[in-house]
Amino acid sequence: MYDNFRATVFPLVADFSYEDPDRWAETDPDCGGSRQSPIDIELQSTTPAVGGGAALQLDGSARKPVSITVTNNGHTAQYTFDWSKDSERPRLTGGPLGQDPYVFEQLHFHWGAENDRGSEHTFNGLKFPLEAHFVFFKQEYGSFEQAVNQPDGLAVLGALYEVGGIKIQPGAKWARPLPKVREAGSSITLEGRELFSLDSVAGAEWDRYYSYPGSLTTPPCAESVTWLVRLTPALVAQKDLDLLRALHDSDGKPLVDNFRPVQPLNDRTVVRYGF
Repeated sequence: MYDNFRATVFPLVADFSYEDPDRWAETDPDCGGSRQSPIDIELQSTTPAVGGGAALQLDGSARKPVSITVTNNGHTAQYTFDWSKDSERPRLTGGPLGQDPYVFEQLHFHWGAENDRGSEHTFNGLKFPLEAHFVFFKQEYGSFEQAVNQPDGLAVLGALYEVGGIKIQPGAKWARPLPKVREAGSSITLEGRELFSLDSVAGAEWDRYYSYPGSLTTPPCAESVTWLVRLTPALVAQKDLDLLRALHDSDGKPLVDNFRPVQPLNDRTVVRYGF
């Protein structure tokens, strides 16, 4: 397995710690802003979209890329897809985004040391053991780097996970390369039979979800994200979740509990779609 992978060492991302998230604003002022993420979604306090809201359209999510680079950046496992041409990148429209397309940039995970925590978003205070973020940027801005500073620059799909029973077999394609990137700063590139689509990570159904204006959940905490958090959790095998927990951070310690605490909602409205 992995005959085609290329092992690489990448520089770690900006230095921050999940041990003191309340201090992030000292170096990244946006982290102390008024529309920060994640949040606790209080179901009874959400507002229905007019007419149920336009459905999300995630085009190209079943398509496999040319290659996938999997990186342990010291804070998460990040998956960056490479496409033979930009027109093949998955595109997201509909719902609160309207018809201006957002294109896929990368996906990554947040998880806990135990199954009673790990997700960044919560529902009525309920925590899940794992959350995946599918990061998109608005196509008109040309790149993630240009879009991140625009108020409507980014859209992130948030998928929560529950641990499945014996019918959920371990060995999901997204989990298989994790032992190869155990150390922080390591990366591999998948090709051929090891490739997978976005749909295979968390499913293709995005009919019922909650949306609100928020931010990146790590520094610089830019307040440029339209969040789309799905109600129905996906399922993950315990052994695949344990592979994430076996990763190491930049200090050589277990990379676990890499989630930011929920932030104040302030005067924002959470809108529910598809209900």
